[in-house]
Amino acid sequence: MVNRILVFDLWSDLAHFRRIETTTSPLTYPFPTGTTIAGLLGAISGLPRDSYYNLFSRESIEYSFRILNPIKKIVIPISIVKTDDPSWIYLWKLKDPRTPTPYEFVKDPKYRLYIHFKTLKLEKTYKTLKNLLENHQTIYTPYLGISEMIANFKFIGDIKAIPIQIENKPEYLHSVASIKTIKIVPKEGKYGRETIPLYMDNERIVLEYGTVIYEANGKPLNFCDSTIYDVDGENVSFL
Repeated sequence: MVNRILVFDLWSDLAHFRRIETTTSPLTYPFPTGTTIAGLLGAISGLPRDSYYNLFSRESIEYSFRILNPIKKIVIPISIVKTDDPSWIYLWKLKDPRTPTPYEFVKDPKYRLYIHFKTLKLEKTYKTLKNLLENHQTIYTPYLGISEMIANFKFIGDIKAIPIQIENKPEYLHSVASIKTIKIVPKEGKYGRETIPLYMDNERIVLEYGTVIYEANGKPLNFCDSTIYDVDGENVSFL
């Protein structure tokens, strides 16, 4: 199973990947972060809450994804009720305890996820995850960011990772890319960059951030002088 890549498509009507720097008006990243993907894999394979971050470490696994639908964002006002204080129940008689809060969402999100397994330590998890994806089953319900954004998925394949060294010529990259490892040659398109959390530990302390380059309409990135992986005809770089 070493150097195998599980590939599956993931989509929903809406997604909200909350940006860590936002507070009162939650904004969203345009795509799932590495820590979100770890939680998604944990939900599909039935791992206990917060038990999988150390399991899915940089040494054991790598992620990447392809943007399949153009990134579109909308803002929807949500009524928030303070529920951490039992007295909120009695506030209904005195005043409306709800707080209208604008939430930013990604509309019609669809991504192709590439999960690269690097060690035999995850063989059991790998086999469980592959079997569930192939049969369109999950242990816990997958969602895109928050529990109301229930996700659907389609298994694409279990594919061997074939490394390719690209030198002195332009090539297309179908996935997003890390600014540290890929030399992008900009062409016409709607380019963006985001700094996202990639890995955290079981105490929810972020261990690594990465700056990701992407094309918002899902067009391939033009690059040169980098090592990538051929995944059944798609050029992929891992974050």
